[in-house]
Amino acid sequence: MDDFCLHETTKAQLWPVLKELVSSGKRYRVSIKEWHDKRSLSQNALLWKWNGEIAGQVAKAGKGTFTGEQLHEYLKEIYCPPKAITVMGETRYVKSTKLLDTGEMTMYLEQVDAWAHQRGFRLTIPARCEYQQLRAQQGA
Repeated sequence: MDDFCLHETTKAQLWPVLKELVSSGKRYRVSIKEWHDKRSLSQNALLWKWNGEIAGQVAKAGKGTFTGEQLHEYLKEIYCPPKAITVMGETRYVKSTKLLDTGEMTMYLEQVDAWAHQRGFRLTIPARCEYQQLRAQQGA
């Protein structure tokens, strides 16, 4: 079992999963933490839209040429919070937008948006996109 969202609506599904795991004879480490949804496809699509918009505006202004992927790596290094990944008992901290939850991704998008605006770039924020809705919920 990789992830299980424990909630009033899913609690009946937990016991059969636990019984199956215990019957395997293996030992398991169990930890409980508050559930946060992973970043959404909508947030990811908006980020890549912005990467392309910024790269295009930089080229149009004659300030250099780079790809959206290069910009992504650059901004990720500046603004993406590191996440712990443990493999065979060894922990490394990596910066990946794939590992952000929706709240963290909203904060990341806000930082990218501010970075772009400070440099005179204008980014598209669709009126009904999830980013706009999450910003409103957070009081932005």
